[in-house]
Amino acid sequence: MFHSKYVKFACLIVVLSVLFCICIWMLNNQDITSEPQSVQSERENLAQKEPIKEVSVNPVQKYYKDNLEQEVSKFISKAKSSQNNDLEFSKLQMKFIKATDVLNEKYIENIDINDSYYKNNWVKLPCVEGSYFYSVNSEYLLNNYGKYLSSAYREWLNFIIKRETVMQDGGLIVPPDTLREYIISLEKFVEQYPDFVLISDAKDYLNSYLMTYLEGIDNSPIFDKWNTRKMLPEFKSSYEKFLSVNKDSKYYSMVEELYNKSKENNFVWDSDFDSWLYEYHKKYFAE
Repeated sequence: MFHSKYVKFACLIVVLSVLFCICIWMLNNQDITSEPQSVQSERENLAQKEPIKEVSVNPVQKYYKDNLEQEVSKFISKAKSSQNNDLEFSKLQMKFIKATDVLNEKYIENIDINDSYYKNNWVKLPCVEGSYFYSVNSEYLLNNYGKYLSSAYREWLNFIIKRETVMQDGGLIVPPDTLREYIISLEKFVEQYPDFVLISDAKDYLNSYLMTYLEGIDNSPIFDKWNTRKMLPEFKSSYEKFLSVNKDSKYYSMVEELYNKSKENNFVWDSDFDSWLYEYHKKYFAE
């Protein structure tokens, strides 16, 4: 009888031990793949504070890769084995110019002036009246492709670099006498390189400079029409220098005619002189 009770008691102990072990096992393995609520909440807070950053792509850099990179590679590949690359480069240069037109139309509102891509690259960001825009970097073109070009084209690119500092917003940003120097330089360029691939562009610039020099433009008139009505001193002195040191210029007679007529009128602008200037323009600049 005693032995039977002992056996039952022992079985009960075994059963209880097994149940205890099962409980311990279940507690240790419950939701082992999940985090405690506090840890999970903390992770969600961090995710909200530190969102995944998307890699931004410079639209100008992408445009170059998609539309210009292959064209540049083709030009360089051909230019390395050719002695006359001016025509092909002029086509490439035009593609660069058209590219900036597209960029200014599509991406001008999102210009990041601090982007390192614009440091010494094919496109630059000049600023006019507080607004930036895309423009071809002629200095970059000269430095990177000049070795494949003729001396005439290299000289032309140098001129384009200077041209960018001549006029802005309908006014001169250089003294009239600097414009005189550019006119003389362009005149010599046209005479020296009559077969230059962009000679028509050179002549257009020369004509534009001459007209600005001899008639003025909106924000850079040659006469102070609203106050003294007299010819501005910087134009008068430049005309006198032209007549003194540029006697071999084909435009000497044009400057002389304007200067002498102004002198006859005491260098004063009035309605009669304005009528004369209109005829002067038709004589030399009207097509």
